[in-house]
Amino acid sequence: MMSTYNIKFPKKVFSGAGSLEEIKTIVDEQQVSRVCLLTDEGVYSCGLADGPVSYIEEKGVKPLVIHDVPREPSAYAIRKYYDQLREAKTELIIAVGGGSVIDMAKILSVCLTNDGLVDDLRKPGAIRNASVPVAAVPTTAGTGAEATANAIFLYPEEDLKVGIVSEFMIPDYVILDATVTYGLPPALTASTGVDALCHAFESYISILSNPFCKMLALEAIRLICGNIEKAYADGSNQDAREAMQLGSFYAGLCLTTSSTVAVHALSYPLGGKYHIPHGVSNAILLPHVMEANMECCRQAYTEVAPFMLSNADDIPREQWPEAVVEYLYALMKRLNIPNSLEEFGVHREDLDYLTDNAAKVERLLLKNPKKLTKEDIKGIYKRLL
Repeated sequence: MMSTYNIKFPKKVFSGAGSLEEIKTIVDEQQVSRVCLLTDEGVYSCGLADGPVSYIEEKGVKPLVIHDVPREPSAYAIRKYYDQLREAKTELIIAVGGGSVIDMAKILSVCLTNDGLVDDLRKPGAIRNASVPVAAVPTTAGTGAEATANAIFLYPEEDLKVGIVSEFMIPDYVILDATVTYGLPPALTASTGVDALCHAFESYISILSNPFCKMLALEAIRLICGNIEKAYADGSNQDAREAMQLGSFYAGLCLTTSSTVAVHALSYPLGGKYHIPHGVSNAILLPHVMEANMECCRQAYTEVAPFMLSNADDIPREQWPEAVVEYLYALMKRLNIPNSLEEFGVHREDLDYLTDNAAKVERLLLKNPKKLTKEDIKGIYKRLL
């Protein structure tokens, strides 16, 4: 019997080269005069925010421009920006950037409409009211934040990354204009692209997976695996960049109806204490976790293989699960993803800390197809030292 599941989408998606100009349409539709454009220093310094600002100004609106969103947004940064947006009486937030920028926009959008939320972001049931409208313009092809209902931020004093989830945080508008990703460096292309692959693959094997999710996940896997190395080798490859951006968006949509599993669960402690970028930690873990899940996922890996492996027809079908895991190990090597945690300051004496904190991420571990014991988790980390 098919289990029930919910499907949630952004309200409107603009896609294709030149779609960035649809910012003018968004400002018109919302009929607003107080707009905040949110971005980070890297995006701002290379001019990627110039177009959006000019489109907003063409509509007679002078936006509040915030361009210093940190790579790892903390609860303190949320408070700082919240005060600025509240003082400006912000009616629309336009986020131009990667997952950190879009997550910050989503968190701020609900803080502005839910009294007291900014003071206690982890309070259960605190998000009751619809958000200030958000338009997301992803400049990477990986996080899928433009499609999801969740956001991640850091509590530095606890060495902890926390995710909050609310359907009110799904952006109202998404603009998928691959031209804004052309300048993404190879290393970021690799890590964010593998992050998107994690979203698709993990949601496919999640115990919450469903027909809608599987349809999108398989297409996302096909697009990402067929184009990530092309985009990594040539950042101006338009076809590869467009395919990666679409694959990332599809993978993000998977998360609104399914879930990530153990890769992301084991990734959280690495980001919280050792500040390993989210995409990098996921990429390091992906083949190891998928190998650990093999015994429970042979059928799923067999279904994924033709979408992931260009040479699947040359491999006996019964060997497809092993070939999928072998491909993941080889792909990480070709993309120069680190294969050890030691270069990030992780040592053997940290294994218990990592294991204990990963085991606490039950929200994700309980959706993993295989029940991972603490010894299983420690074994995965140990192989990366």
